[in-house]
Amino acid sequence: MSFDEYDDSFVWKCDFCGRSAEFPPDDFWSALAELKSRGWRISREDDGWTHRCSRCRKSGAELLDMPVKRRA
Repeated sequence: MSFDEYDDSFVWKCDFCGRSAEFPPDDFWSALAELKSRGWRISREDDGWTHRCSRCRKSGAELLDMPVKRRA
């Protein structure tokens, strides 16, 4: 997981390139919405959360090539 909360900021870091984004700690949900509007993708995987910046997010073609997860 690459999210940290400090007294003075929320910090997200891309799991692939290390790029970071910092926001004031006033409102987590507003900061998350801003991050997503910048093209970041946050997804929950089997082993935790994955954060991708706009430069590292998967393209539509890559998503189509991914295997389908089956629910038990």
